[in-house]
Amino acid sequence: MKSMRRLPALLCIVALIATTVADAIERTTALPLSAFPRESIVIETPGARRHVFEVWRADTPATRAQGLMFVTDLAPGRGMIFVYARRQQPGMWMKNTLIPLDMLFVDAEGCVVHVHERAEPGSLETIISPVPASLVVEIRGGLARELGLDRGDRVLRPEAGWPASPSAYCGRAD
Repeated sequence: MKSMRRLPALLCIVALIATTVADAIERTTALPLSAFPRESIVIETPGARRHVFEVWRADTPATRAQGLMFVTDLAPGRGMIFVYARRQQPGMWMKNTLIPLDMLFVDAEGCVVHVHERAEPGSLETIISPVPASLVVEIRGGLARELGLDRGDRVLRPEAGWPASPSAYCGRAD
């Protein structure tokens, strides 16, 4: 009978070891950020403020799956963009992400349609925009509020010529 009472504890230990091994394997196979393409983006607010970010681009299934996993610090002018070939409601999570992040979901016209602030490091909760998006911008947690970024702002990728036809009005007035 004593051995039966120990079984749940033993199963928990085995699960913890398996998770730790899987995380270690994922960490050793992760691409360094230097392997991701880089570009500049501009986030414009209706009040004519322009915020320039140097970002890493995740535009393949492998790079989108990794994102900013295992990154321990993110400077205010840095970030990552997740680029999708077609509009969708991308699901984001924070598995193996060590720092809080703000996520800006952007439609095909370059308009920020949803902002998720301070995503919790390590969380497996799926974060989804309520409307389709073509791009997700991740920046340091708390920076969106600090800079006054919100729905209705515009995101431009000058080097990529994106969006092809930016919206003249994204629905926000300062």
